[in-house]
Amino acid sequence: MSSNWLVLLALTLEAGGVAGLLSPEPGNVHLIAYLLAHAIACAILAAVLLSLLPRRYRGQPVTAAFFLFTVQFAIPFIGSAGVLVGILLALYLPRSRREIPWQEVAIPELPFQPIDMDLQVIYSQGGLRQVLREASNTDKRLTALMATRQMNDRDAIDILREALKDPADDVRLLAYSMLEQKEKTLAHRAGVLQQALQKEDSKKQIVRQRRLAQTWWEMAYLGLAQGGLRQYYLNSARTLLLELVSAHSRQNDWRLLGRVELALENVDGADQAFRMALSEGSAPELILPYLGEVAFLRRDFRQVRQHLSACPPERFHPANRPIIEAWL
Repeated sequence: MSSNWLVLLALTLEAGGVAGLLSPEPGNVHLIAYLLAHAIACAILAAVLLSLLPRRYRGQPVTAAFFLFTVQFAIPFIGSAGVLVGILLALYLPRSRREIPWQEVAIPELPFQPIDMDLQVIYSQGGLRQVLREASNTDKRLTALMATRQMNDRDAIDILREALKDPADDVRLLAYSMLEQKEKTLAHRAGVLQQALQKEDSKKQIVRQRRLAQTWWEMAYLGLAQGGLRQYYLNSARTLLLELVSAHSRQNDWRLLGRVELALENVDGADQAFRMALSEGSAPELILPYLGEVAFLRRDFRQVRQHLSACPPERFHPANRPIIEAWL
């Protein structure tokens, strides 16, 4: 049976129900008969209208058919016409004027697109120094300074200190602000640790002391402190580390103490600290290069070769490999 016959049947049922409802002798029987005829007509029209829906609305036929039936049954007489005109036509006919969901703006001057890293020049430490010394364009020198953020702190700080001599004010100010930011970060950390040492129990104080000594050593090692201030940080770190190793002997504390003693040019103290680190179980490849440095400062070159040759070849640190290969 075609959809035309189904629509005609639905209209006939609807008309018959309305005629019975408007008869001169209305009653409950006529009302029940109308509701039954109206429900059958709505079900038939819902099935017909379901096939007329756009494809994207026919994914859940049961839900769509129930919705069409409910709307028609709830609005007697004109429910079917309202569904046909108000829903189907609205779904098929496009809007005469669509609202644009975005706002067009002019292209900004600052970079707003992802940077293609394949087109970017990757600078080494020497390359950055060369740009700072020889580039006539201030923007290139500023870009070189910004590239130091991807380097380790010690190499970056050396380059930033060199940039303080740049003739351009913008380059000098940027280098100074980046150095100051690094120094403030470490100084704030040290201040927080010093305050915490006054409040916590002895067990936690050991951890705080170790972190504070490492922070002071980092201030001096990175070159953020110069002259008397550097000497103060090194001596403060040495005092804390001596307290730590006297209370709880640990290889990492002995190794850091040896590095502090070397920075203070206390060769004998450094030698003792590094040998204690070895006896406490520190890895030889971490300590022997420092013992070789101690022997070099004593001008005992035979001991230098002896310490360096004792390093396991497969565990050379990449930074120590050229020195070890040169001596051996």
